[in-house]
Amino acid sequence: MVDDHEAVRIGFAAAASVEAKTAEVPVVAVRLADTVSSLLAGSDGMFDVVALDMSLADGSRPGDNVRRIVQAGYPVLVFSVGDRADALREALAAGASGVSRKSDDIRDTLNLVRQVADGATIDNQELAAAIDGDADFVVALSDRERETLGLYAAGFTRTQIAARMNVSSNTVGTNIKRIREKYAVAERPAATKLELYHRAVEDGVLPPERL
Repeated sequence: MVDDHEAVRIGFAAAASVEAKTAEVPVVAVRLADTVSSLLAGSDGMFDVVALDMSLADGSRPGDNVRRIVQAGYPVLVFSVGDRADALREALAAGASGVSRKSDDIRDTLNLVRQVADGATIDNQELAAAIDGDADFVVALSDRERETLGLYAAGFTRTQIAARMNVSSNTVGTNIKRIREKYAVAERPAATKLELYHRAVEDGVLPPERL
């Protein structure tokens, strides 16, 4: 369990211990960490699932954390207050198997832990609807801007994009500038090429990275 609040980590472990006395498939052990790096540094290869908070004090991005954990071979259940649509979308796009809100009953969360450990992907329909209905999250890009974003975020240069779209390099630059401005208005960072890649994945312009 990765969370930067000690009280949350201790509470999660205590709840799992109490629940283990009655559960048919109990959580038998919990390793606690405040960052993904510290968790993986002490990994013994015996995890069944990682419950991950989205907002950690080290400033790491949710998508990057999920990708690191999945790449190490562990499925991820996001365990969060769930109040940031962009972070939730980013975590799910990076390969998280589902989301459990910290406001949910801890027994429900532990049930989701078991499901993810068993290889299931949680159907968070209500959560997905909330994300899709977040007007601040949605950025209205024109078809040409979406095409530009997809190519640029995929690694093409401005010259290569211009040739593919049959426009000038200046037009490509203008499109990228407008894309960044629109994301800035929505308070979704897109100042760097990596951030534009994350936005493209979140908004379905590019497919999620498969590890």
